[in-house]
Amino acid sequence: MLIQGATKMLRFPNLLILPDKAYSLSIEELNSKRASDRFLIDHTVRGVNFSDSFDAWTTSLAVSKEFLEDYGLYKLKIPLEWLLIRFLRHHVEADSLNLLSTDDRQVLTSSNFREYSGREFSGTEAEEILRTLIQSWAGVHPEGALEFRDLFVSTDFTLEILEPGLEALISQGHIKKLGQNVYMVR
Repeated sequence: MLIQGATKMLRFPNLLILPDKAYSLSIEELNSKRASDRFLIDHTVRGVNFSDSFDAWTTSLAVSKEFLEDYGLYKLKIPLEWLLIRFLRHHVEADSLNLLSTDDRQVLTSSNFREYSGREFSGTEAEEILRTLIQSWAGVHPEGALEFRDLFVSTDFTLEILEPGLEALISQGHIKKLGQNVYMVR
């Protein structure tokens, strides 16, 4: 969530889980020429594959200040940081991180954010996708806890799809709820 009147973004997910790998994320705000020239909040993001440290990347990731300031008007139930990491995930999956880093490259704005706010899936599709992601995570970190936000950014689900999908996996014994929004693979 954003602190009223501040531009600091504080609630970034720590993980990006793909069907075949999982990345640890480290994110820092970046005071760049690009940010001042284009009125952006810019970040440096480093992703490191848990299984293969040679599979690592660093990129810029930005949101327009205008969108940041107007975000509350859209009345979305998710922190903007989560949308920004979904935006990143799409570029990781498409192998197009190069589109994020240069001065004139892509950023999250009011004109493109809906692509990353989630779409509908059937319950069966959601469970299948979640099982795949959980198996991917268990393959690299069998005892590791997962947070709701890490699963959210690793999918294209709406909140209304993700929550029942997780409940179904709990009832099937695939995951265990450890606390509020924290899960462990069984």
